[in-house]
Amino acid sequence: MEIRFHKKPEMNKPRMLVGLPGMGMVAKKTIDYFLDYLKPEFFADIYVPYLSPSIACFDKGLVIPMDRDVSPFKFYYSHEKNIILFSGEMQFGHVTKDNELAEKIAGTAKLCNVEIIYTVIATHIQNYVEEPEVSGVATSPELLNFLESKGIKTADGRFQVSGVNGIVIEYAKRNGIKGISLLSQTVFPEAVDIKACYSGIKKISEILEIDIDLSKIELEVKKFDDSLKRYLKENNEKRKKDEDLSYIG
Repeated sequence: MEIRFHKKPEMNKPRMLVGLPGMGMVAKKTIDYFLDYLKPEFFADIYVPYLSPSIACFDKGLVIPMDRDVSPFKFYYSHEKNIILFSGEMQFGHVTKDNELAEKIAGTAKLCNVEIIYTVIATHIQNYVEEPEVSGVATSPELLNFLESKGIKTADGRFQVSGVNGIVIEYAKRNGIKGISLLSQTVFPEAVDIKACYSGIKKISEILEIDIDLSKIELEVKKFDDSLKRYLKENNEKRKKDEDLSYIG
């Protein structure tokens, strides 16, 4: 993997927010929401050789060269908000490659004098909750105290977080950079959990002190709630009807 700077922004100890696809799509939805709202400038990417599909295209017998130079891992920056955003379109699901990617992200942060790296990820729970809670983990006790001052409790117990979204703050610490991960509860790890996404986006915007417009995702949350209530109502009516028919029989 290779870090490619297309330009290097001059920033004063910026923050960095990292997001790749993962459980509940919380991290990816968060980064996409900030990208859409802030409209930051692209400045660097991480090139991964041979990542493009192993196919060749032809037209009327002639080969059509593919653009194999495009990277799914991009860095953006906003001078106004003093923040760098890293967006990834995939994770490798391979220990070596995911660790290398996390190391490259942290390495780029160090080159850009980033003070702290944030991620917003999901934590799986068994039972549905109306309002997913957000807890936090960090690279130092001082940062945990900071989170507590923002009303975010420290995640309980000893546990592991897999994937680049989780390990990147460990690599931040290895590079002398602070790191915080917010963990938003999800009961739908394999789908887009819009309520977990909303809880995470709301909390990270408060911490970053970026007054982001949440109306778009609030509308998505309302649609989800309406659909869920409709489903539960229909399911209860069906069950009641089945019970009545069973009694008659």
